Amino acid sequence: MMRIKTIAMVVLMMYVTFGAGSSAWGRDVTLNFKNADIRAFIEFVSGFSGKNFLVDNRVKGKVTIVSPTPIPESEAYDVFLSVLEVNGFATVPSGSIIKVVPRAESKQKSLPVRTVGMQEADDAMVTQVVRLQYADAQQLVALIRPLISPNSHLVAYPRGNMLLLTDSASNIRRIQRILKMLDRKDAVGVQLFKLRHASADKLATTITTLYGRSAGPRLGGGAAAAGSVRAIAHQPGNMLIVVAAPQLINEVAGVIDRLDVPPESDSGRLKVRYLKYANAEDVAKVINELVSGQSAAAKQGKGKAVFVGDVKVVAETTTNAILITADPSDIAAIEGIIGKLDIRRRQVLVEALIVEVSADMARQFGIEWQSASQPVNGKITPFGGTSFNNQAGTNIQTVAADPLNGAGGGLVVGAVKGTITLNGTEFLNLAALARALESQADTNVLSTPNLLTMDNEEAEIVVGQNVPFITGSSQTQGGTANPFQTIERKDVGLTLRVTPQISEGDTVRLELYQEISSIATNAGVQGSDLITNKRSIKTVVLANDQQMIVLGGLMRDDSTSGVQRVPCLGALPVLGEAFKFTDNLHRKTNLMVFLKPHIIKDAADIESITSSKYTDIKALYERPTKGGTILFPREEKRMPDDMRPASAAGEAK
Repeated sequence: MMRIKTIAMVVLMMYVTFGAGSSAWGRDVTLNFKNADIRAFIEFVSGFSGKNFLVDNRVKGKVTIVSPTPIPESEAYDVFLSVLEVNGFATVPSGSIIKVVPRAESKQKSLPVRTVGMQEADDAMVTQVVRLQYADAQQLVALIRPLISPNSHLVAYPRGNMLLLTDSASNIRRIQRILKMLDRKDAVGVQLFKLRHASADKLATTITTLYGRSAGPRLGGGAAAAGSVRAIAHQPGNMLIVVAAPQLINEVAGVIDRLDVPPESDSGRLKVRYLKYANAEDVAKVINELVSGQSAAAKQGKGKAVFVGDVKVVAETTTNAILITADPSDIAAIEGIIGKLDIRRRQVLVEALIVEVSADMARQFGIEWQSASQPVNGKITPFGGTSFNNQAGTNIQTVAADPLNGAGGGLVVGAVKGTITLNGTEFLNLAALARALESQADTNVLSTPNLLTMDNEEAEIVVGQNVPFITGSSQTQGGTANPFQTIERKDVGLTLRVTPQISEGDTVRLELYQEISSIATNAGVQGSDLITNKRSIKTVVLANDQQMIVLGGLMRDDSTSGVQRVPCLGALPVLGEAFKFTDNLHRKTNLMVFLKPHIIKDAADIESITSSKYTDIKALYERPTKGGTILFPREEKRMPDDMRPASAAGEAK
């Protein structure tokens, strides 16, 4: 009930009288409030002014205004700003709205900034830049600060001799009138300097001579500075007192700062420069070559010397530092050269894709005949038959000597009629032998080597085996049995050797050598008879950043067809199939090598690529395993957490 009465009282007190007028501010407003809520007052002002207000949640309080006579709306809005100032709030324009915030925070908002004379005298918060002509801005800060409110802001900018104020427009207008009276031509500034290295007596003489009447500098657009600077040495304490016009105080302070330096000594000729990225030995070599080259040219009168005096540069590899011995001016020049050489070099990640698909297919079919009887002493015993050799080296004779091991692969069907003995050796009396074989071997090899290296640095990766090859052997030495063999070990597997060079436009020049080698699967070969398959590429290519290019490859298709037959009989239709042997071989090889360079420009690039590769290998390593038994289950494999990339660790969390 009490709340309803308060609202009714506020509504009754907000009596508005509208006068005639053509402008937006041409109406009159009667303000008569008693203990009205400040938010209701803001809504009332928004209604007659047409302004949009954004009110901070901390804007709270009561408003009491006694106005028996109507006033223009423009003056009523100034009253509104004064009411906010009394209650500790301020308005901050922001586009099409006006923010109402606590006055202590308004100086940090986007207030209007003004550099010329202020016309308004309302209580709106503004920022004013005041440029002084004669008085010292730093000295006036202590004088003006008590005149502003605790929530306002005042700071001096010495270099431009300016004051920066943030306060209500009415108060700044008052301060400007005060500053106009203080900023007089006859103002004098006094400043005390405590010297660290220079002598106060000598420096006082130097300053007085520098700003003497005959050589006094002139400020742009100001009065002559001749005779306006006095420097007085104060001992003990090695202090210097400067009395000068305010516009000269900062200039004199800069001169004193440049003259107050330690005396030059031999220690000033030695400089130690620690490198961040470059190698100290390489940098020292380059600079020494530059120094020796320019010294020789200067002696021959062919050019102007780059360095004033003797220069010596030594590399310290333990801390990767450069020790420079030279004149101070030469040290600055050498440090400039080192700064341009000691930069972070870009890196290149080379991804290679090697795809090899090969297929071998063989077909063999043939029938062999043989007729033989047990020979009898003194009698003629006839024998004969057909015999065909194949790639396995087997025929009817090898099968007759050893039917279990000599038959070879495939289907073998024969007809046997007892055994016969020749020269004391017993053979199987094999009358007929039919052999049929079809074989097919497919090989798919996919390799994706990755190699990271810096620009203009050679890198190599080898993934394979170190295989022993017999190069020589001996059984006797000096008539004594002493068997030994000489062995040479060679790498068999995958080798990638690359030297990248990054050019303008992110083009990468790659000098590379790619080799893939393997041991041929030949049964029964000895260590000295091993056969290796080798595929290598040596080339120089250009590729853009992250561009996939093909380095080279091979597409090979070999077909071999062989027929062995008995003359005349083997040519007969149908019947001739029993007197011939057919051996067909088809070999197909497809090999392609691709390459893709990635330019690593900063730490974010290497972090992204490392995280991607880590995620791929982690998925393969931690892939769920099946199998095992109850007693011996397969253990779950996990990658170590302490070796996880930073980005991958963040995603895991």
